[in-house]
Amino acid sequence: MSPFKSGLVVSANALASRAGARVLKKGGNAVDAALTTAHMLGVAAPAFSGIGGGGFALIWLAREEKTIFVDFRERAPLAAREEMFNLTPTGKVLREENAIGYKSVAVPGTISGHASVLEKYGTMHLADTLEPATRTARRGCRVGRAQAYAWQQSAKKLARFKESGSTYLKRGRPYREGDMFTLPKLAKSLTAVAHEGAEEFYRGPLGRKITDDMTLKGGLMTGRDFEDYEPTVREPLHGSYRDYEIVTAPPPSCGGAMILESLNMLEELPPGGYRTSPSERLHLLAEVLARASMSCRPTISDPDFANAPVEKLLSKSFAKELAASVSPNTSSITSLAEHFPSMPASNTTHLVAVDDERNVVSLTESVECYFGSGVTVPETGIILNDTMHDFEPRRDMPNSVAPGKIPMSSMSPTIVFKEGVPILVLGSAGGPRIVSSTLQVLLNVIEFGLNLEDAVAAPRIHVNGSRVELEENVGHNVARRLKGMGHSIKVKKQAGPRDPGLYFGGVQAAQLSDDKWLGGAADPRRDGLAAGL
Repeated sequence: MSPFKSGLVVSANALASRAGARVLKKGGNAVDAALTTAHMLGVAAPAFSGIGGGGFALIWLAREEKTIFVDFRERAPLAAREEMFNLTPTGKVLREENAIGYKSVAVPGTISGHASVLEKYGTMHLADTLEPATRTARRGCRVGRAQAYAWQQSAKKLARFKESGSTYLKRGRPYREGDMFTLPKLAKSLTAVAHEGAEEFYRGPLGRKITDDMTLKGGLMTGRDFEDYEPTVREPLHGSYRDYEIVTAPPPSCGGAMILESLNMLEELPPGGYRTSPSERLHLLAEVLARASMSCRPTISDPDFANAPVEKLLSKSFAKELAASVSPNTSSITSLAEHFPSMPASNTTHLVAVDDERNVVSLTESVECYFGSGVTVPETGIILNDTMHDFEPRRDMPNSVAPGKIPMSSMSPTIVFKEGVPILVLGSAGGPRIVSSTLQVLLNVIEFGLNLEDAVAAPRIHVNGSRVELEENVGHNVARRLKGMGHSIKVKKQAGPRDPGLYFGGVQAAQLSDDKWLGGAADPRRDGLAAGL
């Protein structure tokens, strides 16, 4: 684990982390560093995030002793309707229109969110946070292992759209690890935003290029959608686990509630029950994750459209009731499976930043699936999200499509406190695996005392419906014992030497100690780095 004294940034890309660390060295605060890092991620790792997407920011202001949650997630266009996608008899969307192409695009929130956060909590101008990313887009950077894998997986999607093929493919083929790539059109777009501010993206010529292309190609976004977009400040969720306070993402994220509910259930298990053998420990973890998924995912959605029973979900009494149904050595997940909602795969990026005053940022951003919708707006280099993919395509459900609505998300930026002071900052990429990945790293640190690098690198599991998915290095004996307890097991093997293991998330984390040192750990499943002073 990398030790630092005056601040650090941890992200899924080394260039991005170094850009953020340079901001800290020049006197910027954690917010300045985080947003500079985020913009660089949108250039150096464009498969996962960018200005065509959105995200969540959880911020701790040390002097005010206050946590703030800013939701700048993408919203459904005002023309969106519950019945906008045609479904097969099994509920699948025909032609993947909610995941690929213009109908899958929701109103981007990144630029508005960054501008708002900077104005309230940063010390720099938006142009300053954009400058390193703009320079890199113009001069170029090399493709990392994780980005190369995402590029390979997305080549056919990108080739479907002329502008995407010319911008994000190399003579029709995906870029490979070590290749140099440039994004000169994106550099021009970032320069325009730097000069004119967020108004350029939402009400200026750049925004009109986006909405004109949407109108021409059958998308739903209009100028009014862009003019109306504003980020939302929400009250984060607060919970406790033993002697720790956990602060995490509120609805429309289901991830924060799932993490807190899982921790509440683990507290109710017999003393030492979670400290037993690896197979028994993973059995109990799978059981609580299954129950948290069953209770949270079907009920949580945009709080401006429906009230989820969050108070009940986070109550210790509800956790006690759920935990009472957990057997110490027998699976009950299969019998619960019919209640699990479908949850689409998606990919994101996470970063953390801490400055010398111990202000903290935990930030998750996304364009949803790899390279979002696959759509690149002509002349701009901007990849647009496919966040309509996160809605339930069927009607009359809490997470069904509605005009102006934010879909349910798994993104879970989290801060752990002890005696009122932040000691652990973390979050993850990986769609539904964000929850299981974040929870396991959190437990590895505060329950088992692993050093941060080992906690982040340790093998993971995920509950997917009635099945418990195991990372390949969990171990054959553990898998065999879990099967013996009645679990349906799938060992997720990497698809060859080029697969970095993105399926099980990408946790980026920082640890703060009483004697003022900082530790950072970047997930080895990504191309990240902990950089600091």
